[in-house]
Amino acid sequence: MDRPFHDPCPMKRTLMVMGALALLILAGLAGGSILERNRRVAEMQALRAALDQARFSADSCKVALSWEERGFLEFDRMVDSLRAEMESYEDPHRGGVPQAEYEAYLESFERYNDSVAAWQARADSLRAMEAACRALVEAHNYLGDSIRRRQEALRSESR
Repeated sequence: MDRPFHDPCPMKRTLMVMGALALLILAGLAGGSILERNRRVAEMQALRAALDQARFSADSCKVALSWEERGFLEFDRMVDSLRAEMESYEDPHRGGVPQAEYEAYLESFERYNDSVAAWQARADSLRAMEAACRALVEAHNYLGDSIRRRQEALRSESR
């Protein structure tokens, strides 16, 4: 009488099971290395995207800083012309400002004083903007160096 689940070749069955297990193990190993490679690629893509964003921010800041510097230099020339106008009223040989021009001198003096306060505020703003741009450039450079170090580490790991 035959048994219902009797295997006439137990060795063949064992070999098939072992072969299937070996294939599963090999597939797991190959899949693991593929997943690891994909993880590394994704990591480098994210780092490059962050580097691109950092470069864009630094470049945008430099452009804005350039415009701000131009505006500041124009304002500085205007302050210099106000100072020259104010000083033109002063006559050291006659002991100061002539009485007939004193009212115009006071107006010029007030405009100059107001512009000096605004000049200082603009100079402070420009210095703050320069510091912010410098920080963005340094952050970009640090990120670029980090990416290079990471690429070198990945190359040495793959050897």
